[in-house]
Amino acid sequence: MKKFVGFTTNGEYSVGCTGQTVYLYDKSNNEIGKFKDIIYAYAPIISPDGKIFVVKSTVGRLAVYSLETFTLIKKFRFSKVDGAQDDGFCFSPDGRFFINIERQQDDLHSAISIYSTSDFSLVNQLLIGEDMMLNCIEYDEATSSYYVLGFVRGADRVIKHGFVGKFENGEITNVTPLSENEYEFYRSYKDLERSGFAEKKYAWTHIDSELEKLKSMNHTLAKLYSYKTAN
Repeated sequence: MKKFVGFTTNGEYSVGCTGQTVYLYDKSNNEIGKFKDIIYAYAPIISPDGKIFVVKSTVGRLAVYSLETFTLIKKFRFSKVDGAQDDGFCFSPDGRFFINIERQQDDLHSAISIYSTSDFSLVNQLLIGEDMMLNCIEYDEATSSYYVLGFVRGADRVIKHGFVGKFENGEITNVTPLSENEYEFYRSYKDLERSGFAEKKYAWTHIDSELEKLKSMNHTLAKLYSYKTAN
């Protein structure tokens, strides 16, 4: 396979992104699809039921593909902010919803948008004020909860501190501060994890640890949240 900036697999299929091209492979690593539907496409994810995969572009676009017909289902622009759209996303555990952290209004305003995977129509959107930015969202099966990572701005609009919190009932709750080192590590680690620990992405990541060691780690936001709220 090629060296990708973003990569994901569910064992049955693998998806690799170079930025301009998205490659699809079967479990024997045979190339079965190649797509050029959106530019600056670096981040892929496969749905829990293995029926679709989604690719996110850093210029505010999503492309949705069928893993049954190996074709493009839909592509759309989710924001007019044409850059800095490299934050996290996830599926709901039942695969009914796709949840995306977006930059809306401008690159200083975060939002959490929820799309129905039946047609990728927008179901709900939480707009965040300038005092808070989000980087990552993930679902934890053990606690049946969504967790978010981000940072809080001070009055001078400079980062005051990082935080981990929950996303529940359409709101961000239990915002728990992180030290500068904790936030910078988790932000970089989650960005790398989202890329499938791709070597090209690792070359751009400022983490003082070997790639193979990072792959063996299991730094979930749920564990970070549990640790910080207990101490």
